[in-house]
Amino acid sequence: MEHSLKINLKVGIFVFSGLVVILSAIFLLGADKSFFTRHARLHSEFDQVQGLARGSVVSLSGVVVGNIEEINFVPGNKNLNVTMKVEMAFLPRIPKGSQVEIRTQGALGDKFIYIIPGDNHSESVKDGETLEVAKATDFFNIISGRGKDTEKIFDILNEMLILTKTINADNKVGKIIENLSQASINLNKVSNQAKDFTAQANFGVSGEKFSSSINHLDKIMTKIDKGQGTLGALINDSSLHDQLKSFLGGAQRRDQVKSIIRTSIEKSEKD
Repeated sequence: MEHSLKINLKVGIFVFSGLVVILSAIFLLGADKSFFTRHARLHSEFDQVQGLARGSVVSLSGVVVGNIEEINFVPGNKNLNVTMKVEMAFLPRIPKGSQVEIRTQGALGDKFIYIIPGDNHSESVKDGETLEVAKATDFFNIISGRGKDTEKIFDILNEMLILTKTINADNKVGKIIENLSQASINLNKVSNQAKDFTAQANFGVSGEKFSSSINHLDKIMTKIDKGQGTLGALINDSSLHDQLKSFLGGAQRRDQVKSIIRTSIEKSEKD
């Protein structure tokens, strides 16, 4: 009985030792291996954390250097104090003047702290120091920070979607393009016809007749201007103008014309 108890005790100690070894290996090789790594605490104050949570990644120029340890409200105002647990080995790479901002990573939109290094010639930050918050450059942060303006953007996009659907309904775009194409073809035909007409006017039979007519008209106008012919005489002879004026201009002559007109009207009434 005593011998059996000793065997069971040895087996129990062996099993327990095996479990300790396995758990230690998991502990050392898993995420909790950082238990043996020295860390510093850095702080930043945000007006909102936008989905940031405890355990979120802290990145320095794209390299993971720590995690968020705590997020607490700052007494006396509405800001939030974010405590970042950063590995001590990375502190020399975070000079004073470095800034932090909240960024988005992955398809699920996970939030993380991104540290923007300052001047490399400055001394490095110390444990417990506060890093300034940079102006947001992340697209999703900018959108979320604009509030009502963002709603206007989406309203505009929605209106554009409705307009696009309306234009595309019943193949309206295709019909418009087809009409424009047909109008272009017709315009091309008209242009070609105009070119043909111009060519005929300049070089063809019709062009010879047109040129001859212009020359003939020019000769007629030249004769009239020189006073040749009846029309030229009427236009250029001032004596005809004076005679016509004397015939219609005097008071006695006007009375005679009126008498002749009156006599003509009375005869027509009697007849």
